[in-house]
Amino acid sequence: MIKKVVRDAYMCFVMEREPRLLSTKYYEFHCDTSVKNVHVYFKKHKAVTWCIQNYVKYILETEAELDFYQAFNLFTDSLNLLKQLISTPVSVRAFCTDYLAWLESEAGSAILKLCNNVFSTEKMHKQSVVLHNTVEETVCLNAKTNAFQAHLWSGSPLSVETSKTPRTSPQTFRALTSLLNTPDKRPFEKEEFQQYIQKISIVCAFDRTIEDLTKEIGEELAKEVLAIRDNNPDVWTTSLEHYIDTVVEGDNETFKNKAQVKPSNVGEELFKLYCEKIFIDFFHLVDIIPLMSRKISERKHIVYQISSLFKFYERTFSSIEFDWIESHVHNAKIMKSATNSGIVKVDIKGTRVSDGLDIFHMEVAGPPCNATDKHIMGDTIKTMRTDILNLIAILRNHLDCGISLATKIRVYSIQSINARLTLYALSMLSDGRFLANELATAVIPFSFSGRSQYKGVLRMIAIFHSEITKQEELINEINRLVFRPKDVTVRQVLKIPELE
Repeated sequence: MIKKVVRDAYMCFVMEREPRLLSTKYYEFHCDTSVKNVHVYFKKHKAVTWCIQNYVKYILETEAELDFYQAFNLFTDSLNLLKQLISTPVSVRAFCTDYLAWLESEAGSAILKLCNNVFSTEKMHKQSVVLHNTVEETVCLNAKTNAFQAHLWSGSPLSVETSKTPRTSPQTFRALTSLLNTPDKRPFEKEEFQQYIQKISIVCAFDRTIEDLTKEIGEELAKEVLAIRDNNPDVWTTSLEHYIDTVVEGDNETFKNKAQVKPSNVGEELFKLYCEKIFIDFFHLVDIIPLMSRKISERKHIVYQISSLFKFYERTFSSIEFDWIESHVHNAKIMKSATNSGIVKVDIKGTRVSDGLDIFHMEVAGPPCNATDKHIMGDTIKTMRTDILNLIAILRNHLDCGISLATKIRVYSIQSINARLTLYALSMLSDGRFLANELATAVIPFSFSGRSQYKGVLRMIAIFHSEITKQEELINEINRLVFRPKDVTVRQVLKIPELE
């Protein structure tokens, strides 16, 4: 069917031929399997067969969870990387350049449109077959899930049907969420993730007991790390919390007015102004149609629900500049080699204004519903890598800094999974290992009735703001040091881990 589509397109656009590899010498060329960020299609198939039609057929057979636009972005990103790699032959580079240009032509656009139609038709057909074959299995699975939940919460003073969370200690609750493997948190307990963090010498403090963490980083630091989520930032005053409660209690008619009220005492006035901007922006999304769809693309989710949190932060506090959607991570060039282009793109990147260094980034694991395990795992490892490279870039600017101060330097990231935002921090330990810990988590609302969820979102941003402010003060303190300390310095412990 795809071949017929191609023939029809060629009849319409005979003057714009689809590029083909000209040099027969490289017909058998495959991309090296060790090359990162190039799709596996280019590693399994000969260069002479590379084209969008064959690629779409391969995606339909092997990666059914992708939509057409996600697959197409992977295709063009791979061609872009291949044409920049030193290990790619010149003839193959020229083909990649020509093919990318052809995709933007009228003929290329026609082929893409027709491939998109075929892709959507084939995918709908497969989904209907799968749905038909799994109805009985799904009913059985739901019954098993209910039985498992009943067993898990047995002995609790609350029944299974109760919507409230059982009253357990924070540590017990974290242990339970780890056991349940909730889909909106990092896959900490997955075997491949455990192998990866061991390989790069990183200690993940989230979902760990105090005893387990003490063995790795010591009792004092373990207590400090596990207490972070229970600490309120300086800007989170009683007055500010009262203001937020008052706003979210407002109905459709009073919400906007309550958000714009000028209280006599709200603590940090600038952060209160930031909260007001977020509330007003949210209200303008739900004032006419109170419910927003979750069945949207990843980029629309970023633009509609996420962007306001950071664009208003930049314009209010002026300490960080954000770059958006497929933004290049400059610090990834540290890993550049003959088989690694050093090109890494993130959904949001934050650059500190005072020194021009990247200290924040964000990854969104697809649309705000039904995030795939593959996407979550890929984003998690990518986030870890990017955090480490961002931190190394900062530490290399302060090689003579004493280790007591250097271990306080942090970089930050947020991972978005199924509309849940989780803020993480990464720092270096005194022995050269890295420490990752969770600072806060919150869920973004998709309806006016869910507006109270913004209290958790704003508290997370307040923690982020407090951390950024402390980091500014710390860097200023380090910059004022003119004598080399007598204790251990960054130069003696800093090492770049193997991230391949």
